[in-house]
Formats: sequence, structure tokens, C-alpha cells
Amino acid sequence: MSSDARTSDDGSQGGLAAVSREWYDALRHPRRIHLLAALENGSCTLEDLADAIAARESADREEIRIELVHNHLPRLADHGILEWDGETASLPIERSLPVADLSRLLEDRNRADGRTLETLVHPVRTQLYAMLAELDRPVSVDTLAAELIERDVDSLSEGSEARLALYHVHLPAMADVGAIEFDPRSGMVRGPNRSTPSTN
Repeated sequence: MSSDARTSDDGSQGGLAAVSREWYDALRHPRRIHLLAALENGSCTLEDLADAIAARESADREEIRIELVHNHLPRLADHGILEWDGETASLPIERSLPVADLSRLLEDRNRADGRTLETLVHPVRTQLYAMLAELDRPVSVDTLAAELIERDVDSLSEGSEARLALYHVHLPAMADVGAIEFDPRSGMVRGPNRSTPSTN
């Protein structure tokens, strides 16, 4: 299945798969994704960010401004995801973030509460989502487990451990938010916007 996964120009895995392990918790909030999207075209003042996010979320601008100052901007800056000097924020030139991929998770699933983002922004689940999004056929849990082990995702190194984690944690959570379709009886999984997995 490795050949089906999207890679960057240099042959390494890109997009969500390239998110640094320590960044996952920081990137789980939808407002932070909207903030990063606003910075994609260059640096912004606090007031510009508040305006951009308020327009996108149809939320109270002053509440957004307060959250940016006291929560989102400092937290993202502490992780090195952006640069923040108290007045202006920008994305570091040397960093490449999959902001478009993360924004797409919010838009594709149409979940304003960010539940889908919270579920999928996880080292194992982002890899699964990226792999399954590239496939136009169902794939078995065993195949997914083997691929995760091959990629050394989240320290998964043993087949039965990976299969149990997929069956009982990751796949049910992803199916619950509608990101994938999973039939535990057949052990088959389909990616986003695919027909129901076969139960035969």
C-alpha cells in the first residue's frame, strides 16, 4: 500500500503525515487552524487576525481577540508553530505546515464544533486518513496495521498491538465522526466519501 500514499517532491511523506509529534495537541483546536490559515499569505497584526477569524467563524470578534492573546497565539508560539511578538504573528519561513490539509478536515466533515479535527489530529489517525483518502477500494485492518508498522507510526512495532489499537480505538473513533467507514465484522475499511464497506 505504500505506493498509494501521497509523497512530497523529495519522496518523503508530506501533508498531515509530516506534522511534528509534539504539535498534535496544539493543532487540535479549529480556531488555531483558522488562525494559521490567515497567516498563510504573510504576517498579520492581532487586529487583522481577529477580523479574519471572526469573518470565517461568524463569532464575536472581541471574544476571539481575547482568546488569541491569552491562549492560541502564545500556545502556538511556544511550540514553534508560529512567531508572535505581542503585536504581529507570522509563520516561520523554515517551517512547512499542512494548513490546507487541516482546514480541509474541518470543511469536508462540516463540523463547526471541531469534533472531527480533535479526533483526526492524532499521529495514527492522520496517517490512516491520508492513506485511506488515496484509495478507491476497501482495505483490511491487517493491511493498515502492517503499513503503520512499516512507517513506524507512533511507536507501533508489533502486528497484534497495531490491530488491537485499530479495532478498538482508532477506527471506531474515526468512523464515529464520519471520516471513514469501518465494518468490524469483516475487518474492512473505506476512506472518506466512499461507499459502504463489504460485509462479505
